Amino acid sequence: MKAGAKKVPKWESELWGYLSSGDGMQCPTYNRCQHRLKGGWCPSDNLNRITCLLDDRQFKISKYSFIGRKGDAQFCGRVFRLVERLAEEYLRRAGVHCLPVPAEIVSLADEQHPVEIRPLALRTCHGAIWHLKDGWVIQLKASDTSRKKRFALFHEAFHILAHRKASPVFRKRDYETGAFNELLADYFAGCILMPRKWVREKWSEVKDLSRMAETFDVEESLMWIRLRELGLT
Repeated sequence: MKAGAKKVPKWESELWGYLSSGDGMQCPTYNRCQHRLKGGWCPSDNLNRITCLLDDRQFKISKYSFIGRKGDAQFCGRVFRLVERLAEEYLRRAGVHCLPVPAEIVSLADEQHPVEIRPLALRTCHGAIWHLKDGWVIQLKASDTSRKKRFALFHEAFHILAHRKASPVFRKRDYETGAFNELLADYFAGCILMPRKWVREKWSEVKDLSRMAETFDVEESLMWIRLRELGLT
């Protein structure tokens, strides 16, 4: 370890180790995940359905019933729990103490290099990243709503973290390649914008989807997915 370098926590090393050992297509712990093997709900088994929901322009609660189970104490397996812990640490370092989570903290994805945000007329995706010699560029779909842009922003922030911490880096060569990594990036963005503790507290107060989405400044569909993940609906 270089002098002055920060020691990486054991749990974080475990996360990047999993991602480095995987192919980006499937969860690297899929065949040995105790949560899944014991009958727990697995996002990896529902990857394509979740992806379709995120791109669906018409939000209908009935389409989301397959996500998780109401009252579940544990939503998913080890890799996802580590990603959520990463999001919680990200928020702690950013010093976020109120809602909505500010988009400006995306710069923490790489504290040594600048992160520039550029809205562009993207057609096939909501966001993308470019690693330049002296920093990063996050491209966001200009026609998206501000709430969708916020989600895409932190989705791409996860990819920056993964490029910096995991080896080999993620390279999405086509629509299918990197599907599991895309799911993890979505989950990270959701955990950043809708922290578990605050979602539980606010939901117990308001029990109203529209008000929740407004409070957290996210799309109603994303808010509903998070509520399902936490077993609250």
